[in-house]
Amino acid sequence: MAKKRFPIIKGINTDYPKSAKCPWCKKNKVWEPHSFVCISGGALLHDKKMESAGPSDEMKGFLDFTWHGAHTNEGGTGKDPDSWAYLSLVRDATGGQFSFYFCSTQCLRAFLNSCVDELDEAIELNQDADV
Repeated sequence: MAKKRFPIIKGINTDYPKSAKCPWCKKNKVWEPHSFVCISGGALLHDKKMESAGPSDEMKGFLDFTWHGAHTNEGGTGKDPDSWAYLSLVRDATGGQFSFYFCSTQCLRAFLNSCVDELDEAIELNQDADV
């Protein structure tokens, strides 16, 4: 599969994919009334006066995978010391919420594995993986 452009979700485009086709296998449909698996995340702005919570344009959602290497100058140990890398999948999602849809757990797993592979490449280069 070709390299993805990251972040995948940003601004007002808070759902991935944009059409009802699985973004990984490109064969099966997603969204209702079809079967699908979804990763959703975000936050709800709490209104204490109304005793309710909901999405708000005052919030911006994010989802990052981050590698933080040990600080050797402070006695830290571990793989890839004194390095950092991150992969931003969601940045500034309007309303603070976002969703990724796939047709199956197999496609979800393949997508997540590709994200971790991308993070591994960034760790090797010691930089962020936004490309």
